Amino acid sequence: IHFVSVKCFLSIFHGLTVEDKCCVFRICVTGSPFSLLMLFTRISISDYRYRSPTSFKMPFYDSFLTETGFVDCVTPTNFVLYILLREYIGSMMIDSSLSQDLGEAKKDKVAVYMFFYKRLRDFSPSPFSWLCDSSAPLSARLQALVRGRIERLRNVFEVLSYTHPNTLKSEIFSDYLCMEDEEKFVVMKDSVFGLFLRKFALGFHHLSFEEMVRFLDQFFEAYDTVLQNFRPESKFMMSEQSHFDKTSALSTRKHALEASTKIVNSIGLLGGRPETDVKTLDDVLSLSRNLFPDLPAPYYAAHLLATRKRHLTEAESNLHAYVETRMAAAGLDKSMSNTCAYLSIAAAAMHLSFGQWQRSKSLEKEALKKSLESECKAPLNHIRVTHTLLSSNMEPFRYDGEIPSAKVPRSPHVALAEMRTGFWDMVDSGAPTKDLLTVHFNSAVAMSPTYFSLCLLDVATLWSLYGYPTLYAALLQCVVSADCLQPCPYSDIVLTTAFSGLIREYNAAGAITEALELTKACVQVLCRFAEKSVVRQAGLQVELEQAIRSQTDLSRCDRLINALRLCCPWEAALYQAEVERCRGNPLTSHDLLHHVVDSVSERLGLSVDTCDRLSIARTSVASTDQIASKHALFSRVQFPEFDRQIPVGGQAKLAQIGLRARLALVESLLSMGLCDQATKHLSRATALAERYRLELGTVTVKLLKYVTEVQLGRSVSDVAGLSSVLHQILHRADRWTRCRCVVFAARVKLKVQESSADRLQALSSYLEQLFRVFQFYRVTDDRKRILDLIVLMASALHTLGRTAERNTLSQTYVQLRNEYQCGTSVGPQVHSLCLI
Repeated sequence: IHFVSVKCFLSIFHGLTVEDKCCVFRICVTGSPFSLLMLFTRISISDYRYRSPTSFKMPFYDSFLTETGFVDCVTPTNFVLYILLREYIGSMMIDSSLSQDLGEAKKDKVAVYMFFYKRLRDFSPSPFSWLCDSSAPLSARLQALVRGRIERLRNVFEVLSYTHPNTLKSEIFSDYLCMEDEEKFVVMKDSVFGLFLRKFALGFHHLSFEEMVRFLDQFFEAYDTVLQNFRPESKFMMSEQSHFDKTSALSTRKHALEASTKIVNSIGLLGGRPETDVKTLDDVLSLSRNLFPDLPAPYYAAHLLATRKRHLTEAESNLHAYVETRMAAAGLDKSMSNTCAYLSIAAAAMHLSFGQWQRSKSLEKEALKKSLESECKAPLNHIRVTHTLLSSNMEPFRYDGEIPSAKVPRSPHVALAEMRTGFWDMVDSGAPTKDLLTVHFNSAVAMSPTYFSLCLLDVATLWSLYGYPTLYAALLQCVVSADCLQPCPYSDIVLTTAFSGLIREYNAAGAITEALELTKACVQVLCRFAEKSVVRQAGLQVELEQAIRSQTDLSRCDRLINALRLCCPWEAALYQAEVERCRGNPLTSHDLLHHVVDSVSERLGLSVDTCDRLSIARTSVASTDQIASKHALFSRVQFPEFDRQIPVGGQAKLAQIGLRARLALVESLLSMGLCDQATKHLSRATALAERYRLELGTVTVKLLKYVTEVQLGRSVSDVAGLSSVLHQILHRADRWTRCRCVVFAARVKLKVQESSADRLQALSSYLEQLFRVFQFYRVTDDRKRILDLIVLMASALHTLGRTAERNTLSQTYVQLRNEYQCGTSVGPQVHSLCLI
């Protein structure tokens, strides 16, 4: 029969490739009717290009897929029908009691199916009448469910999630096997209704975001017009509200389990949902625990919710209750050790989120002990991930050989944790960029729509560490767009991290007002939980940098630094050193920077300073004694204590902070004329930058080596090398760094011993760039650099013999110095080496 069918089909189709013909006969031999039907459908679509619509009578499946495009399927009528089908199918899956209420007899079900089928074929001018027409074969409860769903879909993010093809696959098409035979055909993805659902979902997501919003506005305008005078019966009003609000929603164990699961899945998105009342979620979980005390899911959901609210005691008690119910339900002789190990792992993650590093390490050891006592040693894989997160010295996991070699089924979030910890472990070890990108793009979980935005954020952070701020900013905008279209389970932290990076990039580009406005908007919309510290830190850094530029109120800088210290003590220490330098305390600034450098070397535990661990420990003790003695001399200055704290971003970020501190220390030493010590720090900074592949830092170190040569009065012999270094920085750095490099290049050109013609030509080309830099500094109100730049431009004009313009700049310098209320000590030596 299959061969006869194949022969008939091949006789009527034209333009088949050899691959298609081979495919037909191979499927024919295997005897798979469904595969054969799908292939014929594909051939029908391709053959449709060679025939007119009337020359060949295609089956319903083919005409359904080809008569109109996917986008043409997106109409108000089809949207209402899509919601009707989704709610009807979802209600049948939730509980048999709801299914009986929606269709009490087979006759009623057939009427409902015929109603849906007719609406598929016919266009309805008033689809909203189905939701309030008592003569329709739809039950009043189903109509109320649909009206309630439409109200929730006024949120565009709910619409994107509700219509996403992956949502259909996970919530509808994956659970049809558990249904009765007479209901399965409604849910199968290749049925008439399944094809319609898939087609509408694909068509809706083929629209641009602007087209989606325009369609939804028109849809709800028509919906409100039709239903403005409709009042549903009171007994169905409850169905239009969120099912978290009423006790009836938790009438069965399955409902309580689904409510808890929904809360667990939305834990990472609560910050961006201000309409969600957290107290209501607490009430739902409390009610679930009272009604079904032996159900583990509500305890786990309550544990995660308490962790988000930063209630350690409540989170700990709910976690213990969750494990106790799991142990009581599973009967336990062989799985006791594994269950205890999983408890310890979850507790370690909880304490780590509260910053209790030592407690997390002890729980990791306890989990390792329990896992080694077990026969299957299944938790060892989880313990390895936890070990990588808690490791501060790149110590490898010693029990890799005992992890089961057989592939164990893992949940997606566990696979994600393994991939991300392995990715950042490679970053911390200094792996090549191509290996890191290979790991990322070869990971199935990284390419999944659910976790795409989170993994893309990792790639963006990687480029930021390696010194590509333009690519970093572009990827952050992609992260925001991707997460808004398909929110990941950790959407709050993804969006806050992305926006905090954009805030810093706006600041580096000179858009101070935009950066502060974005900070304010993020705090109002997203920041309800602990992730607000990320945005708050970015906002504090913008305010601090602007206060340091203008230097109008340095006492305000102290208050900002104290607030920043709560978010990141490493960044606070760097800013405190800069403030002390602005106050005229170079020794205090030097000591603070040296303290940061020593602390970073101690945390990293690497021999970048040509010393072993013992000498590092001795240096740490000596620096601690030195700091204790300094507290008496500088009582106003507080030297920070980091207490094993590692900044967000891991060891690579810590190395970047250490490199920034070393370069700032080099600048301080050069300003004091200590060029030999500056040279030693530059060699150590080179080793640190190369160890972690901080390429922009490597180029900056090379630039500072030219600074040292000029400071020592030596001639710069490798002028081409200097030009190459400047070229790399100007094409890779942000606008703020580029402006400083232009100023530095002009300053060096004034001292480089070249032929007179080349020197004058170089200075002439730099004058126009210096004027643009001057405008940028005026916008950002960087007063010290403005005065320094005017002196530099006057020197260049004097060298070029343009005396009149030089005199005009001198008068401008005097006026601005009086306006800024600076003393006569401000001159060309101030900020002469302001590169960092």
